[in-house]
Amino acid sequence: MSLYKILVGGYRSVYEIFSFEPSTSKVKLAGSSPALIKPTWIELPGSPINKGNSEERYLYTVSDVDGGSAVSLKLKGDDIEITGQRQCYGGAVHIHVMKDGSGIILSNFSGGSAIFFPIDSNGALSKTSASPLLKLPFVYEGQTAPNPKRQEACHAHNVVEGLDGKLYLSDLGTDRIWIIKREGESGLAIDGWLQAPPGSGPRHSLISEDGKFLYNLTEVSNEILIFPLDSTAEHPEPLPSKVSVIPPSVPSDPAAQAHMNAAQLFFNPAHPGVVYASNRLELTLPSEFATGEQGDAVAIVKLNAAGDELGEVKWVRTGCNNLRGMRVSPDGKYVVVAGRVGGGLEIWSTGQDGTDWKLAGKDETIDLVTDMTWL
Repeated sequence: MSLYKILVGGYRSVYEIFSFEPSTSKVKLAGSSPALIKPTWIELPGSPINKGNSEERYLYTVSDVDGGSAVSLKLKGDDIEITGQRQCYGGAVHIHVMKDGSGIILSNFSGGSAIFFPIDSNGALSKTSASPLLKLPFVYEGQTAPNPKRQEACHAHNVVEGLDGKLYLSDLGTDRIWIIKREGESGLAIDGWLQAPPGSGPRHSLISEDGKFLYNLTEVSNEILIFPLDSTAEHPEPLPSKVSVIPPSVPSDPAAQAHMNAAQLFFNPAHPGVVYASNRLELTLPSEFATGEQGDAVAIVKLNAAGDELGEVKWVRTGCNNLRGMRVSPDGKYVVVAGRVGGGLEIWSTGQDGTDWKLAGKDETIDLVTDMTWL
């Protein structure tokens, strides 16, 4: 691919599309369209919603204001049109598009809930579905949570879909990854859970290609955990293998470690045994723990051949401050990262095995970014 394009969202009032030309390292603005305020998460589904090189494609975002909204978009060329909007009732932070194209599930962080919206045949969100809100149970009610400051309520985050259509919803507030099933056209129900360690705060998950393992990045303990999805246990717990994603530059003092917030976890599609985990907040460590670094770090972790053990960790130091946005290109050759509060947008080549990152392009003027997607 000679020219790549990236759609950028965040704490901004526009959707912007940037082009990236690897041979020149140039990042250029290709298009800008009005957005509902704060489009903080963006999903571009594949088939059956978007097929081949269709002239029009459909995307889905959240608008992180007034309890949050789900928004459907139509992309034609470098122009984006808003085609639908539904209220989420609880501070939406993440969207998962169902593999069969039937709809989207949104997780509400502040509301501790999830909601499902069907997708119409034209790619827009249904305007008529009942879409009842699924409120998650706060299992630490009436007791002291492992981390009272961070776990005072349910805090739903990332959702992933297994090979069998089951949905796995990370809940930072309860140390659970809820198993969610569909009910009827637009309903959701809890169908079990995976049990994370107390105080770990699950945030972002991946499922292995063979569907055997779920990998979870915890926001509070800043670790990658592995859950066996073929376990016969009623509430499966993680395997012994785990790694911290906090870079060694951060002091080992518990207060310094607790300040850090892991953010996103992605496979490299060209190298499924390699995962990337982003860190945040190193640049805002209290003065007694300041590291002097100019940007947050991304952890690169290798899995063993079976997928049940995490191996050596290496870190790449970016120039991004509060690295919340990170996406891997579909061909696995590049990773785009961005700082929400500084450092702009950077594109890194991943090397022959996915672990040898080199800076390939940068634009320091692109700000307030929380998510991107490769087009």
